[in-house]
Amino acid sequence: MNSSHDASALRQDLHALPLPDGRGLVVVDDIGGRFARTTKRIWQTLQGSKSQESGAPSPSDSMFWHQAKAAGWLKRTDVEASNARSRWRHSPLSFRIPLASIDPVARRLVAISGLVFSPLAVALFSIAGLVSLLFWMVRWQQWAGSVPSLQTYLASLQPLTIAATFVLTKTAHELGHAVLCRRLGSRCGVIGVWWLCFMPCPYVDVTDVWRQPNAARRGAVMAAGIWVEWIIAMVALWVWWLAPSHEVRMTAMNVVLVCGVSTVLFNANPLMRYDGYFILSDLLDSANLREEARRGLRSLLVSPVRRWHRYGKRVWSLAGYHIASKLYRISISIAIATFILQWAAGWGLWRIAIVVVAFAVVRYAIGGIWNLFRMIRGSGTWTGVPGGRRVGLAICFCIAVVSILMVPFPRYRHITGTVRVRDAALVYLPRGGVIQSVHVRVGDRVEMGQPLAEVSDPALQLKLEKTRGQHSVIQERVHATRLASLRTGISSRDWQTLEAASASLSSSQTQLQNRVDSLSLLSPKSGLVLASSNSATPDTSLRNWRMDDPFTLRPTVGQTTEDRIAWCRIASDARLEVVLEINAADRDRIAKDSPVRLTSSSMPGRKIETTVRVVSPMELASEATASPKVEEESAYEAVCDFPIGNALEIHEAGLRANPSTTDRELDVLLRWDGASCRAVLRLPPQPLWKDAKHSIERLMGI
Repeated sequence: MNSSHDASALRQDLHALPLPDGRGLVVVDDIGGRFARTTKRIWQTLQGSKSQESGAPSPSDSMFWHQAKAAGWLKRTDVEASNARSRWRHSPLSFRIPLASIDPVARRLVAISGLVFSPLAVALFSIAGLVSLLFWMVRWQQWAGSVPSLQTYLASLQPLTIAATFVLTKTAHELGHAVLCRRLGSRCGVIGVWWLCFMPCPYVDVTDVWRQPNAARRGAVMAAGIWVEWIIAMVALWVWWLAPSHEVRMTAMNVVLVCGVSTVLFNANPLMRYDGYFILSDLLDSANLREEARRGLRSLLVSPVRRWHRYGKRVWSLAGYHIASKLYRISISIAIATFILQWAAGWGLWRIAIVVVAFAVVRYAIGGIWNLFRMIRGSGTWTGVPGGRRVGLAICFCIAVVSILMVPFPRYRHITGTVRVRDAALVYLPRGGVIQSVHVRVGDRVEMGQPLAEVSDPALQLKLEKTRGQHSVIQERVHATRLASLRTGISSRDWQTLEAASASLSSSQTQLQNRVDSLSLLSPKSGLVLASSNSATPDTSLRNWRMDDPFTLRPTVGQTTEDRIAWCRIASDARLEVVLEINAADRDRIAKDSPVRLTSSSMPGRKIETTVRVVSPMELASEATASPKVEEESAYEAVCDFPIGNALEIHEAGLRANPSTTDRELDVLLRWDGASCRAVLRLPPQPLWKDAKHSIERLMGI
């Protein structure tokens, strides 16, 4: 490409505005609505190419033309325009819908913008932010302990509620850009909706701010949205601490995460093409930072190693920036795909989501293969690069891809578990009776043989009395028949028949008596009374004030008994365990001694390390309980010890030498029995290709 051809390719509708420093220019693209900063030397070089003699351009001129093409200053050919439209059509996960001009709204809000953007407000909010940060660090254990509750709270919300919180906070973010842009005298563009990965995100066009000659002013407008979100996060942090309502606290905590953590990970992160990216581009005086970084990395890849020392710090830094940006975007894409799959699985749309994700992966893979093919052929930007270098880079790329697919990565499963007593005697009520009296409550200390409850069963008592009467009659007949047989010498067959009937009635009487005796429930061992871990749901028509008492054993006085579910438990040992429901797909990967890390909201900031003791099929609460669905695949449970004594430091020296359980240990059972905790199971490492194989098998129903 010669100079005269380059000059003719420069767009004629562009015009440059000088900056006050006398060296810089702002190139205005009125049609595209874009602005780009450059120097007078570069612009004069591009404009003066028409008068230069035809010939090979210098390396610096070639770089200028590449930058001009990346900035959109050159005329598009028909092929390039077709490719641009094709890229837009094939990007359904990211497109923008402009709605209306935001400039009138921004002008009205400028009058009160001093409450947020004035120098005094910035200083005060900065001090308040530092105080809030210190407060958050002091309350870190309380914050960490609330994370499991937040996860449960978010799971109970509707997706529209979560999306509304995100859209409202991001709308405040975009209004921050628009208001400060107008406050500094620049015109605001349109506001619209950016459809990004199935999430509607508001956006505002403030490209007119590039007319500002001061880099600090331009950077302030780019950072205005982040500043507004941090103020919202700071207010939400104090609401989280002061609000008495649990729902309000969880909502405030969610706002802190959305406006604080997500803003740092996305908007303030220069690796993504958001606010932080444009601030860094302005500081580095780059018209297209991502393109310049890509060219810097390509220059290092195609140049001989002996020439690498000629490149300055800027090229090396931008090459590293390009690699970090690429890896970060890939990791974010994987995280978004995982979130979409989990969300779709909760709504029964897993198969649709996996097809969409698979389509995106295949599309990305085809693009990578096509670029690899062009690299090997030496076409496009790889023209002139030695064949050995191109083949070597292709081989290294293939090795990297294969390594990513084949190298085992560590895997973890986050599961909510239930704490229960490890060794406890189960007490069952007799079937068909009515509870007449209850002598104990949850938390009472009982001795072996102590009465727990009395059950009345009139039908059983009547049957026992009837059997006793029949047995007495048979006994009299046996006695009479025996005397007659001895006096007359007749056959003893009738006597033996009556004796067999008497023995049968005696056995029935004994069984009935045992059942009557069981109506008086006695403690099988000494220990602490605990509620059953699988208590049946009582009939709402029988609810009264006693049913609201958490220390009342259920069913209670006046209710029918059932022997399929334990009525209570008697614990004489303070050892605890955690029951974790696991997927059938992980059954072969979770075995005895698999490491587990436990956390609980009752112990903020504390972690308990333990191991799996046993893995077994789940026990159904009753015959009426439906078996788990195949899609849910929750058919097993992993049981691990819960060394709460070590975590809470309640075991004193010599306590383990005494096998008896102290009252202090039994009090711990009341606190932890039935509590929920979060568990992280460390699974054996597994390569990515096995995950893909498992997903395909599930999709195909194999």
